[in-house]
Amino acid sequence: MKKIIIALTVIALIAAAFFAGQFFNDSDSSKEGPQADITKVEYHEMERFIISVSEDSIARYLVLDLVLVTSPSVYNTGTEAMEPLVRNVLVKQFANMSHSQAKAAFKDIDAVQKNLLEQFNLVLANTVSVRLDNVLITNVFIQ
Repeated sequence: MKKIIIALTVIALIAAAFFAGQFFNDSDSSKEGPQADITKVEYHEMERFIISVSEDSIARYLVLDLVLVTSPSVYNTGTEAMEPLVRNVLVKQFANMSHSQAKAAFKDIDAVQKNLLEQFNLVLANTVSVRLDNVLITNVFIQ
């Protein structure tokens, strides 16, 4: 009989410790809830960008699909106004680039994305209330 009482007491203590751990774990995760909202982002897919890249007498093209990443904010109301500005930066970046220069540049996509992010934020800082968190190149095609 004593063994049964001791076994039941041990089981009750283990169960109590388990449920106490679950309770405190739920309390910690509820504190992290607002932080999860901060890390949410908005994705703005741009219209396909096509520009010719020079190559002697042959017509060659660079095709880019971009997604602009922003933090959701009340101040990010200029997302529609930013596309012409961003496209202008793309034209300035790639208009005088040759076919071989374009191929060489896109061997390091991360560097291109970082460079575009810096240029986009520089232009957008002066005109609209949008700050980009990232630029994603979702498709690149060099003909």
